[in-house]
Formats: sequence, C-alpha cells, structure tokens
Amino acid sequence: MSLEFNATIISHLRRFLFPALTLMGKLIVSLSLFLMLLFFAGCHQNQLQAPLKFKGYEGNPILTPGEPGSWDDLYVINAFVLEDKDTIYLFYTAYNQTGSRALGLATSVDGYHFTKFIGNPILTGDKKGYDAFGVAQAQVLKEDSLWVLYFNGREIAGFSSGPSIGRATAMALTGPWIKSEMPVLTSESLREWDSDFIYLGQVMKIEDRSYIMYYTAGKDVLLGNKWSVGMATSKDGINWKKYNDPATSQHPLAESDPVMITGEGSDWDADLVLCCAVINLPDGFGMYYSCGALGYATSADGIHWKKYYDNPVYTLKSDPYWYKMLSKDPTFQGAKFLFRDSLCFMYYDYGHGDISAISMAVAEIK
Repeated sequence: MSLEFNATIISHLRRFLFPALTLMGKLIVSLSLFLMLLFFAGCHQNQLQAPLKFKGYEGNPILTPGEPGSWDDLYVINAFVLEDKDTIYLFYTAYNQTGSRALGLATSVDGYHFTKFIGNPILTGDKKGYDAFGVAQAQVLKEDSLWVLYFNGREIAGFSSGPSIGRATAMALTGPWIKSEMPVLTSESLREWDSDFIYLGQVMKIEDRSYIMYYTAGKDVLLGNKWSVGMATSKDGINWKKYNDPATSQHPLAESDPVMITGEGSDWDADLVLCCAVINLPDGFGMYYSCGALGYATSADGIHWKKYYDNPVYTLKSDPYWYKMLSKDPTFQGAKFLFRDSLCFMYYDYGHGDISAISMAVAEIK
C-alpha cells in the first residue's frame, strides 16, 4: 500500500469524522491515524528493503570465451555493466590459455545480446609494477567528462585475485585508458585479516560526492575460506582509507576491520562472503553477496550489515544453462546490476569451474 493511498484515506477520515468528535476524541483519532501512517510507512519501507526476485534468462549464457588462440579463450568472468547514451557496456575479465588476464568490453542495445568490442582487450598488465601479470574486476564511474575505472592488479602469475587496486581514466569507455602508476589500495601486513588479496566488489559515489569502496579480502586466497567484506572511503576517489574500528586494536584487526563476516557452523555462507553489488535504498544500502549462491543484506550506515533471514535469494538451480550442464561444482560469483525502466538485469559468472561464461537473470522492480 503506497503512502499516497494512505494520505487519501486520512484526508477522507478527517473530512467526515472530525466535525463530530470532541476534542479528546480528535486527539485519540489523530494519534490513531499517526500510528496507522507509521505502520503503513514501515510496510512500504520493508517492501523496498526486501531482495529482488530474479529469474534466470532462458538464453543463457550471454558471453562466452573466444576462439582458441584468442586473448579470452579460457575464462570470461567478473561482469560489470553500465548504460550510456542508449548503449549498454559490459566490462569483463578474461584469461587465455597462457594464463594472462586482461579486461575486455562488449556492448548491447537490449541487455540480452552482446557483441565483443573489436579493439579488445581494453586494459592489460604492464609487465612491471603492481599489475605486471594482469588486471581484472572492473568498476567504472563517470566524473564530469572523464570515465574512471578501478581494477584489481596482480604482479605475479596466478589465477586468483591480486593484492592491489588500481585506477585508470579515459575520455571514452573504449579507451585508451591511462593507469595510475601506484595502486590506490592494497592488502595489509601479514598479520592482518586482509593480508593476502583484495577482490574488488563495488565502488560508488554518495550524496556528499565522496566515495565508498567495498571489497572482499582474506589471509589466504588459495584456501578459499573465511573471506570477509571490507570497506574503504575517499573524498577524491584517489586517496582511500580503510574502515578501522577503534575498539579493535589487536591483530588481525589492528589496521582495519571487515564490515561483514562469514556465517557460523552450517550456515550457507560459513566459508566466505564475496561482495558482488551494493545498491542505494531509501534509508541505507543493500548488498548482494555470494558464496556459491546469492545472498542479501541491508545496512543503515554502510558499516553494520544485517543479513536477510531467508538467504540465499538466488541459486544456480534457477539458471537454465547451468541446470542443463549439470555442473558438479556450482560456483556463483561477480553479480552486477543494471537498472533499466521497470527491470533489474543481473549479470554473473560460474567462476573457474567446468563452465566459463557470463549469464544473466532478470527481476521486476515493484
């Protein structure tokens, strides 16, 4: 029930009931109507806070590896999407058979059918410095006439996420992209909770024109357990400061603190929480995160998160393509959202298992 409808009801009650009431009666009815309005407003907010209900696209996958010998012939993962001038741009991470990784771009006019950019890859490693081996996990923002791309940098060979976040700028989404000489955010010392790697989750600009970055990190990327979500803030998008709770001063929480940790015991997310997407809500933020499926959490301040009681909210059993492939090791990661009219498009991948592709699901925005 909308607040507009609630206001109409109150208007009619005031018109027909108030003239016949005593002063005390008016006060009682006014209080009742106030409480009623609060109730309806609460219902409305709860509806907005609820997770979206996604349905897997029957035409999945929407992006697959290239032909043998091409720069993206092994894995295509980590989709990021945005719309500019009626064109949808999908940035993705790709590995080839030699093990190198880079960022590519594909475009679409409807969100379902994509064509890879002929000038791919759009960003590669420099064979020196923090991104010597390659780049991954694009996050793109518009800054006036400039595009800003955040990415994960890895210095040595390997398929896992690296320990550095870099920043690149360009006048056009197709590039050329100019990278920062130094990373803007890195892992911490060996004794800290985020000592081994940083997986870039979401970078967003908020109302006061400052920035928030959410990332997943951990002590050992190869073990794949106890990965937590961290947060960093910045006033200019270049200089970042990790969230650090002053109440925790001992390692592994001496230098910074996670804002979301794994579940306990037999919880579905007891191994790791991988930040996928963070969205603005009327009274805070919503986070979608993965651990073999998609979970949901909400927060009023972006720091303290409450996980949805009925997680997970989307599993690969809802994906027609995965279901047909009958993967023995289902992995769900990298979900990113595109809001378009009354629909929300979610793009995700299957990790590094026996399926490598980017797929999508759609939800109605009510």
